[in-house]
Amino acid sequence: MDPAEQKILHLNVLLLGTPQSGKSATGNTILGSFDFPSRFSPGAVTRECRLCCRTFPRFLRRQGTETALRLQVLDTPAYPNCLLSVEQVKQDIVVTAEHVFTPGPHVVALVLRADVPFCEEGCQLIQLAEDLLGPAWRNHSLLVLSHYDSMDKAGIREEEYLSLASGAFQALLESVQHRYHFIDNSTAWLQTEGRPLQDKLLSIAKQNKYKALQFR
Repeated sequence: MDPAEQKILHLNVLLLGTPQSGKSATGNTILGSFDFPSRFSPGAVTRECRLCCRTFPRFLRRQGTETALRLQVLDTPAYPNCLLSVEQVKQDIVVTAEHVFTPGPHVVALVLRADVPFCEEGCQLIQLAEDLLGPAWRNHSLLVLSHYDSMDKAGIREEEYLSLASGAFQALLESVQHRYHFIDNSTAWLQTEGRPLQDKLLSIAKQNKYKALQFR
């Protein structure tokens, strides 16, 4: 590898989430920007894939060299989607991701609402990830639990939440090796919320030796 190429670490992040889960807001938090449209809506806000990128200079030291982080985040249609069939959602994700990601996604951020019980919608989203990427996606994934601010207002802490969650949620958590991250969707300080999330995504990519996932 050319020494100049070593100064930029590329990280491709695929966002998957249920309707109104805060998926696009999570993408904004990862990037520390407001590039993805995110607002309250009776239906899904994101109806087609959208890529946003940002480079963070001197983000880390790698092999003794100051290295920039080039983040590419692909937002995808919420699923299940009342306006799009499962085949339409799959096709949009696969066609777009194969076009914009070289060689493929390094990490999957699976976004679910912490203030809504894990139920059928969550199960359908898991099946979508399985259909797109096969079982390998679980080794490359981070479970992002959004709307932590609602939990905080209710006085529920992370440990209590995880202990009270349903058996289906516990099984999901175990299958992704207990990798999770609670996110506060009410904060205006995106970079403060974003850095721990970036670090976790990078850690997952590093554990997988920066190997990218391939679509089925």
